[in-house]
Amino acid sequence: MEILISNKQDDIKIDLLFFKKLAEFTLTFEGIKPLTELSMVFVDEEEIEKLNFQYREVEEPTDVLSFSLYDKLPQDETEYPLVLGDVVICPIIAKQNALKAGCSVGQELNVLLVHGILHLLGYEHNSLDDERIMMARQKEILNGFSRSEPGVK
Repeated sequence: MEILISNKQDDIKIDLLFFKKLAEFTLTFEGIKPLTELSMVFVDEEEIEKLNFQYREVEEPTDVLSFSLYDKLPQDETEYPLVLGDVVICPIIAKQNALKAGCSVGQELNVLLVHGILHLLGYEHNSLDDERIMMARQKEILNGFSRSEPGVK
């Protein structure tokens, strides 16, 4: 798997290798083939607000956005290598979420990354049933990722 990762914010120090490993684990856990590419980027509040408005017409920052290249993932082997899309995360919003939730920034960033990847893979939370399925899978992945240190330096 090729995980392209960049950090375009200075608010929170990010352990890029940790998040790359979490992304690889998530994709493997979901049965995604090795010839797959995923991009993730950590951005500041201003950038995620611009993206949120541009793509969702919401004029406020958000914690995570996913940009899939597919409406439905191809099942045909000829479609590989497969470029899934992009996950964009705002660590400063994650920090605000973490304070409200009573968890660490690293834990919140882990949740946001897995959540964003699951969206790329077709999971949604538009209905209560879909939300239950997605949240259960998210929890299962995070519990399976046996790494105790948070991804924040």
